[in-house]
Amino acid sequence: MPPTPRCFIPVEEKIGRVCARLPGSNAQHVMLSQLFKHIQGRLHERMHAVLREHNVNPVSFVALTMLYSAPDSLLNPSELAEASGESRANVTRICDELVLRGMLSREPNSDDRRRIDLRLAPAGAELVQMLLPQLQLRVHAAYNVLSADEKQQLEGLLKKVLGALE
Repeated sequence: MPPTPRCFIPVEEKIGRVCARLPGSNAQHVMLSQLFKHIQGRLHERMHAVLREHNVNPVSFVALTMLYSAPDSLLNPSELAEASGESRANVTRICDELVLRGMLSREPNSDDRRRIDLRLAPAGAELVQMLLPQLQLRVHAAYNVLSADEKQQLEGLLKKVLGALE
């Protein structure tokens, strides 16, 4: 097992002390939960730093990437809410901001005039294309410490844990 990173040593010590005081607690499960939390926090900090340089918040960037990945770069607000994991109200707020910035547009739905679709604008597509390589270098590069087999194994294990939480 690799050594504990310096930033996590105090957390690991506290987990040990708490679990020693609570009979029947599983220190390893607590440790895994805290590792997930710390890793996610560090990845989010790095992502936020990249996005902040371009005056974009993570939620808006996720919305842009969801539209970027959609066929014809077109989604309705409900689909965007589902794909991004955000509430409909938050998607409306995000889209208002992105429309004002010229990153996406609202269009009448071709099949149902009562519905509105969201389309990624060229400026939004350009921003996604510019930021994805930067995120690869400054955020996703953290996974370069793992071999290809370790990445495959980690992905499988995380999917297994996520499946147990569904």
